[in-house]
Amino acid sequence: MKTITIKDISQITGFSPMTISRVVNNEKHVKTETREKVTQAIKRYGYEPNYFARSLKTKQSKTIGLIIGEIENPYYSRLAKGVIDTAEQFDYNVMVCNSKYSPERGEKYLNMLIKRGVDGLIIATIDFSKDLIHNVKRKHIPFVLVTRRMDEPEDINYIVADDYYGGRLAAEHLVNLGHKRIYFLRTAEVLGAIERVRAFKDVMCEHNIFFDESYISPIVTNAEESYEATKEFLKKRNDFTAVIAANDFIAVGAMEAIFDAKLSIPDDISLIGYDNLKITSILKVPLTTIDQPKLSFGKLSAERLIEMIRDPEKARVPQKVIMKPSLIQRASCRHVP
Repeated sequence: MKTITIKDISQITGFSPMTISRVVNNEKHVKTETREKVTQAIKRYGYEPNYFARSLKTKQSKTIGLIIGEIENPYYSRLAKGVIDTAEQFDYNVMVCNSKYSPERGEKYLNMLIKRGVDGLIIATIDFSKDLIHNVKRKHIPFVLVTRRMDEPEDINYIVADDYYGGRLAAEHLVNLGHKRIYFLRTAEVLGAIERVRAFKDVMCEHNIFFDESYISPIVTNAEESYEATKEFLKKRNDFTAVIAANDFIAVGAMEAIFDAKLSIPDDISLIGYDNLKITSILKVPLTTIDQPKLSFGKLSAERLIEMIRDPEKARVPQKVIMKPSLIQRASCRHVP
């Protein structure tokens, strides 16, 4: 079966290949009647633009790369949705890569995306070295960091939440409810998670509340690992009254472990998460959590990246966006005497 080319559509419609190209690329300055005739012919004869040839000519692939931390975590699904929905509005495709919080996997995907000729990169929670970031800059590939900040070099674009502030909101909420023995479930060693742990420690010290490192879990990255960590801690300790989970994804595992131990939330143990995933409002016990705008992270990062791709002059002035999270109070925390 013959592949329909732009020259075939030109012969069928009587319009020049340049006009056909303008219609395909949705460019302005094409008469409505001409656009309709060309579009009908394209649909009728099944013409598919050769995007590879176009990218060689324009030096743009109309594709951006997105590297996320863990695709199983609904937080990243929402962030990716924000990126993809926004990119589609500007006629860009998105290649999504799942690093599983591994710097090695993240670096591998970064190099792969660069070789594939993406027009720009959105990097979410990968702990890349400064040397690697400098290497991307030397290749003159626009990129935006999301949920990870970097102030050196100064022209780095990033969009983050104030995770230290969010961590304080969670810890202070429990302390104000009277809790003095709090178990902290930490997750992968990325900026946001590190800041939440630091905030927890600071709040405990400021209120002269005893804690030691045993009250901070090993790193857990999914609900299954969180379940096991909470179950093991329940075996060792019976004096804690609350759990802070570094994200809602692992809070779900903690909740199941507490229930399986025949304990109640919040009567026996209060539980607070982080991210305000949609599922948290419909769990067995609706989860108190810290809200941050996941969809907005994706939307803003895609808008900024595409702006940088289209107008390199605008890329010279970096955007550094820090968003404030907020406390969402539900039924999973209670006051203790």
